[in-house]
Amino acid sequence: MYSFRTLSPAKADLEKGMKVVATTVGSKGPESQVHNQERLDAAKQALINAKQMLADVLVLPGGFFTSHDSQSRQRIANSLISKAEEFGIAVVFGVDEEAEEPRKVKAKRKKRKGGKGGFPSPMYGYARSHTENMSYCLRQRSTNRDDQWVVSDEMCKEVRILKIGDEALGVLMCGEIFNQRIRNAIIGYSLRPKVVADVAHVGQGFRVGKAMKKLCDFGLASICSVHVKRRFAMKHCCIPKKGFVSSRDWDRVVDGPPRIELKLWEF
Repeated sequence: MYSFRTLSPAKADLEKGMKVVATTVGSKGPESQVHNQERLDAAKQALINAKQMLADVLVLPGGFFTSHDSQSRQRIANSLISKAEEFGIAVVFGVDEEAEEPRKVKAKRKKRKGGKGGFPSPMYGYARSHTENMSYCLRQRSTNRDDQWVVSDEMCKEVRILKIGDEALGVLMCGEIFNQRIRNAIIGYSLRPKVVADVAHVGQGFRVGKAMKKLCDFGLASICSVHVKRRFAMKHCCIPKKGFVSSRDWDRVVDGPPRIELKLWEF
């Protein structure tokens, strides 16, 4: 599932760094699937803007879409993936399979945790690389510091990277960034990521700074995309030797609904 084909990067790819667009999405969090079409329309506009900014990848939050079953989840994911293919840009985003607030989902998972190899998660990430011409579906493995030890070592060591040109983007799903074993696995990847993207759910109370700093201490840059309830919300970014360069400013904006603020980072 996570194997990669070796491709010869174009000369232009060898001469530039990786350009990543992080986003804040103007809502309190994942919404009902009745909003999927308007979210898809907004995401298409975000892709257009990212392409105009010459970005390599657009990163949307976790739970950007919501579904009630695996079939509808795959359909809505494919709709955005096909548009990214058309524009020739990589995309990372999340689809939740429960139409509930993430905090309610977490409460349910605490009751049923401890299953074989961890516990089931209704939260999924999707990643599409035009370089590889491949798509990935990534199931969220943990949500916070407390449940990180329930996840098996095997799951924590899964290699979750997206090849973009001659570089690699590490992909984390929301609270996975707080999982020490998952962070250690990323640090040890044979194909070292240029950047780690955290596809988060809700910005309010999501204290991601310390975890991003730990990645930075090991030479890994990171960004975070989240849902927010305000305009000019923080776009988190941490870069080795520079530290936090996070900003509330945006480079482009999609009015939506939902409103999507785009911030371009170059690494």
